[in-house]
Amino acid sequence: MATLYGIGVGPGDSELLTVKAVRTIERCQVVVAPCAIEGGESIALETAREYIKPGTEVIVKHFPMGKKDRVIKALEAYEFIEARLREGRDVAFLTIGDPYVYSTYSHMLKHVRDCGFEVQTIPGITSFCAAASLVNRTLVVGDEELVIMPATKVREITDEKFIVIMKVYKHEEEVLDVLEEKGFDYVYASRVGREGETILTDRNEILRLRDYMSLIIASRD
Repeated sequence: MATLYGIGVGPGDSELLTVKAVRTIERCQVVVAPCAIEGGESIALETAREYIKPGTEVIVKHFPMGKKDRVIKALEAYEFIEARLREGRDVAFLTIGDPYVYSTYSHMLKHVRDCGFEVQTIPGITSFCAAASLVNRTLVVGDEELVIMPATKVREITDEKFIVIMKVYKHEEEVLDVLEEKGFDYVYASRVGREGETILTDRNEILRLRDYMSLIIASRD
């Protein structure tokens, strides 16, 4: 039976794919990649493109982030994948970062499993791990906890010491207000591993940039 491979391609640097990810992409007959804007660029596809062999069928599917029709779009993508699997062709579904961290991949798994197809998931380097390495900053130490949250939940911070805030775009001011109020030191990272990679610690510079592919690493004593 053909297999669907969910493949994390890392934060956007083509050199940060794992060996296993590259080998799997090379042997799949079909590659599917998501994009946030219909007709737009797929960052996952551009990251992995050099590892896709000539003759491979490549398709970009629209996954509107946080929109009401996200589930419908996931089903449409799955129906395309299902048709290829039934033909006996292995399919690679590419996802930026890791397949199980805020990923479009998760929305399709139920459809795949309900139809009895085999699924294998290959982890990828997350954007926040790549960002921490880039700025030489510890994410968490000792017996402390690391909390990973979307920017919409930033006001729920209580006594945490180590935090990663994802999906910062359009929430920059609120996030920075809360972090400063609660005594956090923070670093803002955007487009990690990609052209335009930027690291900022100045509030005003962060508010001027407001980049879609951004996150904040924060900690306090």
